[in-house]
Amino acid sequence: MWYIAKKEFNFYFKSLTGYLIIGSYLTINSLILWFFDTPYNFLNYEIVDINLFFEISPWLLIILICSLSMGSFSREVSSGTMELLITKPLNANEIFGGKFLGITFIFSVCLFMTILNVVALNSLLTSQSELDLSLIFTSYFGLFLIGLIFISISLFCSILFRNQGTSFLTAFVLCLFQYFFWDFLASLIPNPWSFKIISNIGIKTHYTGLSLGIIKLEDIVYLVGLIVIFHMLGINQIKKEQVK
Repeated sequence: MWYIAKKEFNFYFKSLTGYLIIGSYLTINSLILWFFDTPYNFLNYEIVDINLFFEISPWLLIILICSLSMGSFSREVSSGTMELLITKPLNANEIFGGKFLGITFIFSVCLFMTILNVVALNSLLTSQSELDLSLIFTSYFGLFLIGLIFISISLFCSILFRNQGTSFLTAFVLCLFQYFFWDFLASLIPNPWSFKIISNIGIKTHYTGLSLGIIKLEDIVYLVGLIVIFHMLGINQIKKEQVK
């Protein structure tokens, strides 16, 4: 497992590919939050609001993670190493887990570097003011969990499709659907009971609670459960490849 994770990490950091993807993510992040005249620009508001970062981040993470994961397995096919990989003395869990760990580490590096936004925003505050660190912690925790969900979904799509473009588009649509669609559908329903049930199917409702500093067991169970579901789907798909 660790060999596969290391191989995945080295692929991105021993070539320009990883630096371009990560650099693009951080650049777009900074432009939206600091330079472009957008609803998420920190400087457009008199009151410092770190929540603007956590509101826009899921959109950017979908693009980042789908880009990182789209070639994880299709790249093995095109290079002719997929057959070697699935016939090695590695079980499906180790193969998928290795890929998962490799992408997770790269994603974690990106997420860690966004703390610069928090530092810069904190420098704008007066000595009598300070950012809510507990809110920032729970928000980053929620962002990390939905990032893991997006990785699981994207890797699953990379196994299903040999073409990297198809893998990216499918993963992008699935992540977008699971994050935004249920909340949008619930907003069209006037019944409060139905609204709550439908909105709870989607990621956004559970992430919103954490981004507001509210830690609920049901939110964590939902997010972790979704990671496990797509993780198991990916493992099952690898097992199908191994018996072919």
